[in-house]
Amino acid sequence: MSIDVERAYQAYQARFSERFGDKPVGAFVKFGSHMVQHLAQAEFGERLNDYLGLHGAVKRILEDGSTISDVVMLEYDEAAAAICIQAPNLLDLFKGELGDPGIALGR
Repeated sequence: MSIDVERAYQAYQARFSERFGDKPVGAFVKFGSHMVQHLAQAEFGERLNDYLGLHGAVKRILEDGSTISDVVMLEYDEAAAAICIQAPNLLDLFKGELGDPGIALGR
């Protein structure tokens, strides 16, 4: 899959500005539980690749039915935060009628 890094950077800039306002490149902000830096375009491509690699790995782990370690989830969460994306809470995937055994058993 080919990613248009310039377009992805423009989307990152829009997310960052919407969430944190007008901050100079290099400024640090708090994103959830992470301190992240406002990235220049030259730095963004590497961070985007880190996120995409971890996203693919987490997706494969879930599809295989394997267990995701806390370390992998922390790395994924940090990689997402670095490009101003809120990583999904995997516990939320197991809520609801089918995911919660208590609900499925009528408790």
